[in-house]
Amino acid sequence: MTRMQKPVEKKNEKPHTVVGTWFNGDEYETEVEYIVSCARGRFAVRAIDRFEGERGEVYDVKWDGSALSFGVHWNSTGRFVKARLLAISPNRVDYTYTYTEQETWHRKGTEPSAPPNRRPPRPRAVRASRRGGGR
Repeated sequence: MTRMQKPVEKKNEKPHTVVGTWFNGDEYETEVEYIVSCARGRFAVRAIDRFEGERGEVYDVKWDGSALSFGVHWNSTGRFVKARLLAISPNRVDYTYTYTEQETWHRKGTEPSAPPNRRPPRPRAVRASRRGGGR
C-alpha cells in the first residue's frame, strides 16, 4: 500500500511588496499608519491614528495585481478616505487618497450679508464739498 504524497508547496521567501506598516515620512502631515498583512492571498488593512489611538473602519480591500486600494471611515470626524498603495521600492509606497470634506452651505437668496468670520465693513469717509464751485 502506498501513500499519496502531498504536493510540495513552494514557500514565498519574500513578503509581498505592500505588506508592512506604512506611515507618512513628513512628521507634520499625519499620525495615521496603515498595517497591511496578507494570508492565503487575501489582504487585510488596519488603520490607526497614532496621536489619538483611534482605529479607522476599513472597507473594500482590493488588490489589482499592482496596487492595494481600500476605504477608511474615521468615526470621530465622519471623514471617509479612499486610499491606494502602490509599491515603488522595497521600503516605499506611493499613497494616493481622496477624502470627504465638510462645508456649510446656504439656501440661495438667504445668504448672510457678510460671512460670519469677517469684520463688518468700515464706514466710508464722506468728502465735504467745497464752496465756491471752483474749477
